[in-house]
Amino acid sequence: MRNTSMVRVDSRRRNQRKKWILRIILLALLVGIGFGVYTVGKQLWAHDGLSTTSKQGQHVVTSVAAFDTVTKEKQSPTMYNGIKRKVAYLTFDDGPNSHTPEILRILKEHNIKATFFMLGNSMQQHPDLIKQIAAEGHYPALHSMTHDYTKLYRSGSANNFVEEQKEAQQLVKEATGITTNLIRAPYGSAPQIKEPFRNDIAEEGFKMWDWTLDTLDWKYAKNPSGMLDEVKRGLKKDTEVILMHDRKQTVEILPEIIEYISSQGYEFEVYDPNAHFVVNFHHDERL
Repeated sequence: MRNTSMVRVDSRRRNQRKKWILRIILLALLVGIGFGVYTVGKQLWAHDGLSTTSKQGQHVVTSVAAFDTVTKEKQSPTMYNGIKRKVAYLTFDDGPNSHTPEILRILKEHNIKATFFMLGNSMQQHPDLIKQIAAEGHYPALHSMTHDYTKLYRSGSANNFVEEQKEAQQLVKEATGITTNLIRAPYGSAPQIKEPFRNDIAEEGFKMWDWTLDTLDWKYAKNPSGMLDEVKRGLKKDTEVILMHDRKQTVEILPEIIEYISSQGYEFEVYDPNAHFVVNFHHDERL
């Protein structure tokens, strides 16, 4: 009788083990099926316009938050293909004049394109230089006709200012075929250009750049190295718009300024009207 009882116990144990084994196998199958469904769903979601392809051709999923961040970063002047850069815009005021050809020569030697804010009175005297500036890939911008503070600002109206910019704009168009809308206010936009004045500028479709770094070249006529010192002290932002003038001291120190800016990891860019960004002292988004 004891032998029969032991056989029955062993049989029940074997049956229980089989049931546990079947349960484990079933659970493993369910986990595997669930993971498969998740993977397929993830791939389908990735194909729904929110994925990119890596250099190796592998499919890389980008989350909605990351996608939005990349899109915003590409709109920044310091971003290119998702890589952050340091960018310097060299700008020259008050030309063209006898110093402009030397500035153009130096820029060409360094393969740099710059932005020239030109005076109408000077353009009338040097139409060939307007053509050369544009032909060599620099951007021809506007700096009024006269640079006359009283005429431009003391009337209390933007009329004289706007009319001078339009007249200068026409000179550039006649010389190059380019309709340029970028202006720089003589003496800068602050404090003389108040909001009503800016309203009139914006209504005419002009964009207005001031600067982020002033070389103060007007005070270094006999000491051009002072301009380089100003650059060394002021070069801090990822995007710098650097103010210079078509002057003798600028010509003398420009190669050293370029070399220093390059040594600090900056790339040089020219103004692009299709990628305008705000650089005015009032932070007026319209300009």
